Amino acid sequence: MSKSENKPSIVKSSSFWGVAAAIIGVSLFSTVEIASKYVSERAQIDAYMMVFMRFFVTAILLLAFSAPTYLKQKGWPGWKDWKYFIINGLVGIAFSLSFFHLAIDMFENASSSAVVFSANAVFAIVIARFVNNEPWTLQKWCALILALCGVSLFIFEKGTPSVDALKAILVMCLAAMGFAFSVCLTRKVVGNYGASFFMGISSLLGSLFILPVALFKLQGNLLTEIQNAWLPLAYIVFIGTAVAYVFYYEGLKRISAFIASMIFFLKPGLACILAWLIRGEKMNAWTISGTAIILVALLMTLMKKKPRPKNQEGTQPQAGE
Repeated sequence: MSKSENKPSIVKSSSFWGVAAAIIGVSLFSTVEIASKYVSERAQIDAYMMVFMRFFVTAILLLAFSAPTYLKQKGWPGWKDWKYFIINGLVGIAFSLSFFHLAIDMFENASSSAVVFSANAVFAIVIARFVNNEPWTLQKWCALILALCGVSLFIFEKGTPSVDALKAILVMCLAAMGFAFSVCLTRKVVGNYGASFFMGISSLLGSLFILPVALFKLQGNLLTEIQNAWLPLAYIVFIGTAVAYVFYYEGLKRISAFIASMIFFLKPGLACILAWLIRGEKMNAWTISGTAIILVALLMTLMKKKPRPKNQEGTQPQAGE
């Protein structure tokens, strides 16, 4: 068999393992909210310390895989590069993920926090106008409005509207917007660095940015608190974050951005199913409806218009043609 005949099978194999790795990564991401609930029930580890532990370890693991190759090929990053690392670490890690963990504790159900946070993909379509120069369309605005309607239904998480649920929604929306900005920034510059290296440096800086806040907010004996919840905490740090990011980014190397986006749609559904199986969480009609509406909004962000037909000269027709 010639090399050219063998190439399609290699591509198919690479794509298969890419999809498999991405699914594993997203499945592990879907368990973070659930494990975080177990940590909060057993120990007093606040959101800031959680973010530091999660992403400091993740940074070490990602950089161990990616830094040697990057530095050998491109050398040490310059100031322009560090500007992007700092912004992403500050907004995408320190800001966004701190609010994410604060909101998890505020929601009654882990599934609620997972679903509301998944709306970050819809927020990204608005932010992408400024970061990625992507045009706004009626479809995108409809998706945003639909997602916000779905998110708003989680105010009925306890069956009736509550101020606590409203606060949780607002905090998680801040987390989602920060994460959406990070996604847009990553999309813009990640080709210069590779996903693992970019996320590794960003995670390291983000964890160091949040460390002073974590130490300032620290109460009691941290080692004792870690011992009280060492199993779910270790799972979040090593499996739900570090290993999950490695699998997800390994998958991204082998599949298209569209397929990666479709795979990420598994997260809210998986989180709901796992929360039901592991914690016995029950969703009411309001939160089920909100989840369905958000999923429809997410699907709308992936729907693309068919390209307009070309005229005989092979150019796109102008307005009025």
